[in-house]
Amino acid sequence: MRLGEVRFALVHHGACPETGFHYRIRSSGETETCASESERVGRAHCIEIVLEGDFSEQRPGDAQIEGLRAVLLTLKQRYPRIAIGGHRQVRGEQTTCPGRRFPLRELLAWSRSGLLAERDAALEADVERQYRPPH
Repeated sequence: MRLGEVRFALVHHGACPETGFHYRIRSSGETETCASESERVGRAHCIEIVLEGDFSEQRPGDAQIEGLRAVLLTLKQRYPRIAIGGHRQVRGEQTTCPGRRFPLRELLAWSRSGLLAERDAALEADVERQYRPPH
């Protein structure tokens, strides 16, 4: 995929029957790259992210959510127009993925406000580092 073609970051849980993902977030919060972002592994125009575990009955842990948020922040910096969603939000899909206990509403609320603030702060810090006058 080229830069302008990436439109969505889709979140899945490990109980999802799909097999192709760009990133895997371990329960420890550690991120594993499974495929290049330029490679189509699932839906067109999507970066597919899977969290280890089944969130039908339990919520993901804080470390795992923080790992996911870190990946999403990086994606938002790389693809400013990227939208974030859960697999169950894909039109025509009959699934509860990323699970009934996954805090999708909280993640989406963060993506509309906190994510943008974090992205802007990271960009500002990058600019400051590049243009800070020498001592």
